[in-house]
Amino acid sequence: MSRTATTLIVLLILLVGTAASATAQSGGEDESVTLIDSTVHFSESHPVFIRILCMKASCPGLELEVSTPQGNYSVEDPQRIELSFDASGNVTFRLTVDQGTGQSDLDFEMSSPDINEALMKEEADWLDNVPSPGIAVDQEIVDSTWNCPIDDCHSDPTSQSYWIVGSLEDGSDKDSIEILGQAGDYIIMPLPLMPESAELEFWLRNDSTKTLLDPFEADEDGWFHFEYPEDGNLWLRIKQDSDAGFAAYELYVMRRAVTLEASWGELSNPWGDENALSFPDGNTDGFDGWISPSDSEGDAVRVEVVGRMSIFLNCWSDDNSVNFEVLAIDSEGLATPLGSEGNVCPDHFDTIAGTSALEFRMTSDSLSSWSIRMNEYPAGDAGQMGDAPDRLWTDSDDFSLWPSIEFDENIDARMSDDEYVDVFSFVVTEANGSRLHVDADTSQPVRYQILVLDQTNWAILNSSAGGLIDAPTGTHAIRVEKLGEASLTYYDFTLVNAGEITEPELADFVDQSGLFTEYYVFAGAFLIAPAILVMFWNRKRWLSGISDFEVEAHERRRLRRLRERLTNLLAAEEIDEQVIDSALHQLGDSPWQAVVADWGEPLLRHNTEQVEICAWRITEGDATMLLGIRIANSPWELAAMRVYAPEGDSVSIGAVSPQHLFQGDEISLDTLKSGSRTFLRLTLEGEPSNVGFHLSGLVDGEPLAAVPNRALEWG
Repeated sequence: MSRTATTLIVLLILLVGTAASATAQSGGEDESVTLIDSTVHFSESHPVFIRILCMKASCPGLELEVSTPQGNYSVEDPQRIELSFDASGNVTFRLTVDQGTGQSDLDFEMSSPDINEALMKEEADWLDNVPSPGIAVDQEIVDSTWNCPIDDCHSDPTSQSYWIVGSLEDGSDKDSIEILGQAGDYIIMPLPLMPESAELEFWLRNDSTKTLLDPFEADEDGWFHFEYPEDGNLWLRIKQDSDAGFAAYELYVMRRAVTLEASWGELSNPWGDENALSFPDGNTDGFDGWISPSDSEGDAVRVEVVGRMSIFLNCWSDDNSVNFEVLAIDSEGLATPLGSEGNVCPDHFDTIAGTSALEFRMTSDSLSSWSIRMNEYPAGDAGQMGDAPDRLWTDSDDFSLWPSIEFDENIDARMSDDEYVDVFSFVVTEANGSRLHVDADTSQPVRYQILVLDQTNWAILNSSAGGLIDAPTGTHAIRVEKLGEASLTYYDFTLVNAGEITEPELADFVDQSGLFTEYYVFAGAFLIAPAILVMFWNRKRWLSGISDFEVEAHERRRLRRLRERLTNLLAAEEIDEQVIDSALHQLGDSPWQAVVADWGEPLLRHNTEQVEICAWRITEGDATMLLGIRIANSPWELAAMRVYAPEGDSVSIGAVSPQHLFQGDEISLDTLKSGSRTFLRLTLEGEPSNVGFHLSGLVDGEPLAAVPNRALEWG
């Protein structure tokens, strides 16, 4: 940790310029090689300890020379070199060894040259012994607390200095220092950097006693991990052999306070009412803590997740002494254990829809640190956590569940087999709104919709199929829908911002209509001339009051041929009904006044605002007549025509052309459209002296009847 990093920095400083020197002295086999020849500046007086170990059987010629303004030092030993001195100003280090030994064969340890990074430096001589109970202590207490709550930690222990620098003048000098803490705190210490002749003791002092504690056992890396003792304060005491000389030392102490496990205090198990912790940002991020023997319930950590996340886990503890239990928490707070059996931390799993958090519960019978590393792979939709929801949000929803995307950035997402819709949010900040469109690969089996939303109730005001659309200031949405079969679908798109909506600038117009006056006069006269010509041609008709209907000669010839044809057809022995129907339809398509003029004065004529009825006898002495009906502006629905005899024998209908439903004396005409002209051939049976007609139906929803005021003489 901090000590290792410091040693590496020192070696980099000392090794600058060494390679050239080593090469220059590479002569024969017995000649020495200079591995280090460098100068380091110490801004103030600073106790320094250097240890160099030979990592092979022997390193002949291994010698360290140190030159300081206060004096020079030289130590030579083929196995182990240790040197303590007080450094200030420019200090030169020179390390030589016989050929055959290189830097990789040596292990270097050295105090940091930057004393300003130390947590505490021995300015005045520290107490030789741990004070007896009841004696007032006037010495600074070492506060090595790492203030890093699990929910609000912004520092790494390697980036802070928790080391203590001191020295012993000779074998009779000793140093005792108090470490701040309370029962349950977790203390972390590497082996002190000090001469082999020095020794570290752990003491417990309270109001009644002081006790030398049994040495704590270091782990395989040489680190002490122990719980702050109960019923007193922890003291560290450094001493050395009575015949030893000056000894510099460096201690690294870090305290993890039980009251600073979280910002609200100690972690509980299970998790309490506090909000879940945020999901880690990177692959190396996670959560760390420890459990002491006095913590019987253990620790719990709840981490925020969402549904459809693919999560990889790595749960670790010292000597695998911590039991891990992982539970999935749904939106209702219901906890479901993960894995096929208890106390299992799965390597990988997928959260189901509706999952809101994961809870890790740790227990242990011994002092142990634990670590949880977790990451999502592949990353969630739009690079955010989990799957984008499949619907628009409402006021009651947690808006953070909808991934928010930025303009002009490529967005990667996916849909699993059983999902078909993803919804993303985006924010328009321009005062006048933005003009947007979606840029995407059209070969991907998805389609896009940009949804412009009402900022009050989130109703959809406007939308586009990914095309250009104007979106006002506020929060809006993009809806992505899968097309085709259910399968894992990857897609990517970019929401392009084409710029702020701007009103077009209107140019200043100049009235130049006066330049076209002559053209306007000419164009007006040219366009009006045809109308004047038509008025001239029709002047006599309009002035003399002639009817606005005049039958052309060819029309009169056509109607005359129709009348003759119809008369001949009816006089034939075999009547062709199709030809008769065609002739009657042609009469219906002809102008009404033209038909009346061609067939002559009707035997019976009835004219009202709604209908006009005319009847002609086709052949004298024959029982067949032509009946014409002209409808005005309103249609007749459910229309029917009844024939009756006011005098003489009764009358009935024998035949009708075109074909209509008839029975007895009544014909069903169904609907007579407005402006229509209908002609019927009726063949009557019986010998009435007079025949009358009665037309009935619904006009504008009201029943209406048309009855001529006189009967047709029928001998």
